[in-house]
Amino acid sequence: MKKFLSLITALLVAVPMLASAHGPTRQQVLEKVTINAAPDKVWAMVKDFGGLHNWLPAVASTELTDEKTRVLTVAAEGNPTITEVLIKSDDEKMLLNYKITGMTVVKTITFNSKDTPYYTLPVSTYKAWLTVKAVEGGSEVQWKAKFYRSFMDNPPVPEGQSDKEAASTISGIFSAGLANLKTIMEK
Repeated sequence: MKKFLSLITALLVAVPMLASAHGPTRQQVLEKVTINAAPDKVWAMVKDFGGLHNWLPAVASTELTDEKTRVLTVAAEGNPTITEVLIKSDDEKMLLNYKITGMTVVKTITFNSKDTPYYTLPVSTYKAWLTVKAVEGGSEVQWKAKFYRSFMDNPPVPEGQSDKEAASTISGIFSAGLANLKTIMEK
């Protein structure tokens, strides 16, 4: 019985330590906006894979390198870029699905004796969905993303690279973009 209790005690001590010593956990961000405009009109703007700069304030320009790949130049110091690939565009469901395949390294720091890159966004393995649907009063646009933070090692995590900071960054971009899309569509 003493051995059993000792084993249980050891497990109770070890489990919290293991839980705090893990790498990143998958994050999800979902933002929505209701727009007083017809769904077809809103979808026409959202589905333009080469036109994200027309409604997302964080993007200075969009360049299509082929029909399914775009390079976004971000409106920030140094003009960092993000490369995204279109996975699916469905006119019937008014659904756009894409993923990030590359980003500029904006700086590198030494953290825990290793060179640690900071990318355009503090995320990795990023996949997103944009949908438009009819609702009373017009359209609802949903923008959802699933991703991990870009710093893949166990804690401690460098400043600006935590799960919370990654989710907050994406949420802020989505909120600003959807608010601007609403303003443009309701003119």
